[in-house]
Amino acid sequence: MQANLFKRSAVLIEKNSSHRKLYEDVLIANGFDVYVARSAIDGLIKTKETQQDLTVINTEVAEESFIEKFISKMRDESMSSAMPIIGLSVYNQEYKKNIVKILDAFLTKPFSIDRFIESILTSIESRANGCKSPSN
Repeated sequence: MQANLFKRSAVLIEKNSSHRKLYEDVLIANGFDVYVARSAIDGLIKTKETQQDLTVINTEVAEESFIEKFISKMRDESMSSAMPIIGLSVYNQEYKKNIVKILDAFLTKPFSIDRFIESILTSIESRANGCKSPSN
């Protein structure tokens, strides 16, 4: 992994402490300032307070209907409408199909760090070019 020359900011919403630390370390190593949120509400507040370049959310932090509303709310906010949102879950895409379709990328745990970084970079690039990236 190689750190980017320009700092970006990310909100990480993950309830598992070991996963949270791993994802935070990977994001930092790749040039992100990371705000760690322990709940979806905390993450939503942070994205409203300051413009973020990325949100990574474990889709198990709340009920599926709440996560759908959370993502929709972020997409409606002018400051965060172009921000990529990457979902992580222990459940596969078929099980999470309602959420997967509104995310920029979706990864089923376990996944490789390379795939995590690739999904982030692809999602950021796609959003910068004005389109939603395909879910992974």
